[in-house]
Amino acid sequence: MTDYSISTCIRNDKPLKRNNKYPVYLRVRVYNRETKVPTNIEVDKNGWDVKRREPKEKSLKIVLSKKILGLESYLNNCIASDTELSIELVKDFFATKKHVTPKQDSFYDYYLAYVERRKKDLNKETIRVYMTTYNVLKAFKPKLRLSDINLSLIEGFDEYMRVTNGNADGGRYPKHKNLKTVLLDMQKHDIPVKNPYPLFKMPQPNVKEVYLDKEELDAFRKMYVQLPEGTTLFKSLEMYLFSCYCGLRISDVVTLKWSEVDLENSLIVKTQVKTKEEVKAPIFEYTRALLLKKSNSGKLLGTDGYVFGDSCMQVINRRLKELAEMAGVDKHITFHSSRHTFATLLVMDGVSIYKIQKFLGHKSVGMTERYLKYDLKMAQVNMEQIDTFG
Repeated sequence: MTDYSISTCIRNDKPLKRNNKYPVYLRVRVYNRETKVPTNIEVDKNGWDVKRREPKEKSLKIVLSKKILGLESYLNNCIASDTELSIELVKDFFATKKHVTPKQDSFYDYYLAYVERRKKDLNKETIRVYMTTYNVLKAFKPKLRLSDINLSLIEGFDEYMRVTNGNADGGRYPKHKNLKTVLLDMQKHDIPVKNPYPLFKMPQPNVKEVYLDKEELDAFRKMYVQLPEGTTLFKSLEMYLFSCYCGLRISDVVTLKWSEVDLENSLIVKTQVKTKEEVKAPIFEYTRALLLKKSNSGKLLGTDGYVFGDSCMQVINRRLKELAEMAGVDKHITFHSSRHTFATLLVMDGVSIYKIQKFLGHKSVGMTERYLKYDLKMAQVNMEQIDTFG
């Protein structure tokens, strides 16, 4: 269960007297509380797509998408700053909002429409990054027409991020990548806009993939048995160690259900949140023991309950920084490093890279090789049966 959900609806029992139209509402749930918020959008009864829960008119659909994405960005920022979510926060957000009429040549309307269209394919973290790009670009240029987009704009945006915001290559790259993706999509749909990115040199961060070696992993395991259960630190460490031994992404660990755990065949069979493709992750002895403990000796297996309950991805990554310091690990640890830990230690254990490809859910071995950034000749020299996963 996520922290919040947003859906749309219309009040179709009673049209407005002044124009005989029906008001559109956002139905917002925060934990177990729910409220309806007026959007100031009105539609004819035949102008509402019941199946998609959205206006049929494109301009109204864009305005509604903008309101939803604005609220999502606000709530995600609250989560990231450890602010407790509540219905009151939602009401306060809309209390200060004014009705916005979209402009047909506004780039921002198209940007938000793109994110809305891709929402079903993107996970919450990816949407958050898209909205961060939107907010930074809008801070740089509050009004942006399609005709304004050229090489000078992109260069100015890059300088703004680098000089004003102090963003290094690693901070600027994903924003350029998101902007480029939206521009390419617009061209794909015959929207008249220039794409200056072929003429722009993208910042290329020199990312060093972080993973735990066996000694560091042992330090995390020792800390796991020392922390009091039920705390956020304990839960974050438990999920991280689980991924270190099975290779699932954070989005797949958070949404993992007992019905997807097959202890008899030592497999986790799950549709990945990011790729929508099925992955079969192995259950080694460490994860088996953890799952048996959490499942009340197997009694929860096969049910629709979540293995790790409610969890917030941003909070987990912040706790991992604390845990790394407590364990004496001098590395920038994020949850994604658990996948690199899993894959790298398997290579060092002599496991075939083709098996690792399947475990990680990669579509090709080449992707796994790039992911590991690992010299296979060195692997052959260092390969020892260290029995990490036994």
